[in-house]
Amino acid sequence: MKIKKKSIITGVFSVLLFGLLIVGLVFLAPKSDNTYTAQASTTPSYTVIMNGTYARANQSNGYSKEIIDAEEFDVNTGLSANTRPARLYLSGSYTNGSTGILYNKDYINFSDVHFTSSQSDFTLTIYDEYSASVASGTGSVSASLSDGLYKIVMSYYAKSGSGTMQFQVSFSVYCYFTVDATGPSISGASTSQTGTYTNQPFTVSASDSASGVGNLFMRSPSESVFRSVGSTSKTVSRGNANGRYTFYATDKAGNSSQYYYVNFDDTAPSVSCTGASFGTNTNDRFTVSASDNSGSAKLYYKKGNAAWNTSGSSYTVSETAAEGIYYFYAADDYGNSTSEMWVQVGAELSGKFVKSDTDNSVFFTWERPSWTATLDGEPYTKGTWITDEGEHTIKLSSNSKSAVYPYTIDHCFVRSVEKPTCTHEGYLQYNCLQCGYSYTDYSIEETGHYYVASTTVATCTDGGYTLYTCTRCGDSYTDNYTNSLGHNYESAYRPANCTDYGKTVYTCQVCGSSYYETDGTLPTGHSYTNEIVTAPTCTDDGLRRSTCEICGDVFDTPITANGHNYNITDSASENGQTVRTYTCTVCGHSYAQDLGDQYAEVTNYVEYLFEQYEPYMWWVLLASAGVWSIVIGVMIAISHKNEDKEKAKKMLINYVIGLVAIAVIVVACPFLIRGIASLIT
Repeated sequence: MKIKKKSIITGVFSVLLFGLLIVGLVFLAPKSDNTYTAQASTTPSYTVIMNGTYARANQSNGYSKEIIDAEEFDVNTGLSANTRPARLYLSGSYTNGSTGILYNKDYINFSDVHFTSSQSDFTLTIYDEYSASVASGTGSVSASLSDGLYKIVMSYYAKSGSGTMQFQVSFSVYCYFTVDATGPSISGASTSQTGTYTNQPFTVSASDSASGVGNLFMRSPSESVFRSVGSTSKTVSRGNANGRYTFYATDKAGNSSQYYYVNFDDTAPSVSCTGASFGTNTNDRFTVSASDNSGSAKLYYKKGNAAWNTSGSSYTVSETAAEGIYYFYAADDYGNSTSEMWVQVGAELSGKFVKSDTDNSVFFTWERPSWTATLDGEPYTKGTWITDEGEHTIKLSSNSKSAVYPYTIDHCFVRSVEKPTCTHEGYLQYNCLQCGYSYTDYSIEETGHYYVASTTVATCTDGGYTLYTCTRCGDSYTDNYTNSLGHNYESAYRPANCTDYGKTVYTCQVCGSSYYETDGTLPTGHSYTNEIVTAPTCTDDGLRRSTCEICGDVFDTPITANGHNYNITDSASENGQTVRTYTCTVCGHSYAQDLGDQYAEVTNYVEYLFEQYEPYMWWVLLASAGVWSIVIGVMIAISHKNEDKEKAKKMLINYVIGLVAIAVIVVACPFLIRGIASLIT
C-alpha cells in the first residue's frame, strides 16, 4: 500500500510540474543562464540548492571538498564511517503541500520565510545584501524580509577526541536568493478606467526593480482575452482599434501588477442634421446632433460671428429663431474634432396657398413668424380663409425682401343628378357652395323600357304563356298563351298484401300524378315467426324478435328477467348468532343473511309483549273473574230454584276452580313465559 500511494503522489507531482512547464513556455520569456525562479505556483516547501566547502580531519590526515549546486551532502559524525545527511529547506508564510527547488540566485515572491535544516544542530543565518546578519538560529530560522538580495548560510563545526583519536568536521554552505513580493509597475497608463484619454500613438512600459519584468500583457478593445506583447513595452499607433486598452505585467518572481488602462480614440465625431441639410437654406425647425464611438462628443454652435457655445451633444434651431447663418462642429474628450458645417435660416421667402377640401376657398401660410403679408393691399393674418370669388394677390414680406403670389377663386359647383326613367328624362343640377348661384342641364333623355321574356311551358293541368318584364322599372305584360296538355295515365294492378287492399293504380306519365281503385280484396295480415335473440337471465331482460314471413316487417319485444331462485345452502350458529347462506340454483349467485341472536330476539319480543300487556293484566283478571262469577251465580240460582242442591254445590266447586284457572291463565302464565324467555338467553 505504501509503494502504491508513493507512486500515485509521484505521478500527480509529475503532472503538476509538466503543467507548470507548459505555462512557463507559453506566457513567460526565457530566463538567462544565471537566473532562476522558484518552481511553485503558491508558497510551497522548497529544497534549497547549496554551494560552499566541507572539511573533516584527524591528527594523521585531513579532507575537504567543494559543495556545488547540491541538494544534499553527507556529514561524518566521527572517526567511523557513519554519516548523516545535510539538507536545507525553505517554506513561506504557509505551505500547501507541494514542493519546489530554490536555486542559487533564485527569486521568491513572499516575504515571510522559514528555513529548516535536516539536523537540529546546524546553524542557520540570513544575511542581507550588505552582509549584515538579519536572523540566526539552530536547526531553523525565520524572518520577515523586505524586497532585496539575501543569503542563507548553513554551517557546522564539531570536534571530539584527543591525541591520535582527535576528530573535527566543519562546513559552510550558502544560497543567494532575492525576495520580490511586489508586482511590476506600469507607466503610460492609469489604474483608473477613466484616467487616461488620448488620440495620439502611445507607449505603455513595465518595470520591476527586483527580479525584472517577465511579460507585458495587453487586451485590446476588439479582444476578449489578454495576450503577451513583449517583455517591457508596447506601442499602439494610429489606425488601431478605438476603445479601452487594458494592460498588466508579471515579473520573474511570478508577481502580477494590477490592471492599467488607456482610452484611445483617433476618430473624429460625426455630426448629423434632421429637418434640414448642411450647406442649404431652411425656414423650418432643425436639430444638429453629434456622436462619437467613445460616447463623449460635444456639439459647438454659433450664429454668424458670435462666440462658440456648447449644449451637450445636440442643438435645435426653432422656426422662430433669428435669420442668419448657423455654424456647427463637434469634438470629443480625446481632442478629435470635425470641420465646421453651416445651415442658413430665412434666406429665401417661401409661402403657399392651401385649398379647402369642401369648396374653392383657400388660405395662405408661410414658415417664419417674423414675416408679414397683405391681401389685395390690406393686412392679412396667416391662415385666414379667402372665400370671395375672383382674382386676389398676396404680398409676403421680410425685413429685406418681398414676394407676390397671385390666385383666382372660381365658383365651387356641387353637381346633383336626377336619373332618367323609362318614361321620363333626367337632368343635372349645379349649385355653387360659395355664392349660391345655380343652373340646370336637361341633357339626359328617357331610357325607354327594356323587356326580358320569360316563358312558362304548359303542363297537364295549366296552360303556358310568355311573361315580359322591364329590367329597369319592373313593368311587365303577358302574351302567347297555350292550352293545358291533359294527363296521360297508365294503369298497374297491385295485389293485396299484409297491410293493403288489392288495387289498380293509375299514374300520369308526364307529371307523375296518380290515383287508385280497389277491387275489394282484403289485406292478408302479417304472419310472424318469433326468435329469441337474447335469453333472459336472473337479472337481465331478454329480447324476442318477430319477423313477418310475407313482407319482412320486424319488431322486438323485451322478455322480463327471470329473477333468482334461491335455496338455503348453509346455516351456521355461533354464540347465539345465526348466519344463513342462500344460493341461486340458476346462476350460482349467493349471499349471506345474518339472523342475529334468535333467542335474544324471542326474549326481547316476549318482554315487549309483556310490557304492553302488564298495565291491563289486573283489569283483565278482575273482568274475567267478574264475568265468571256472574255466569256461575246465574247457574247456582237456577239450581236452587229447581231445588237441585247437589248441582248447586258442584257449581260452587266449579266456580272456585274457574277462578283459579282464570288467575293462572291471566296472571301466572305471562310471568311464567317471561321467566322462561329470560332463562334461555
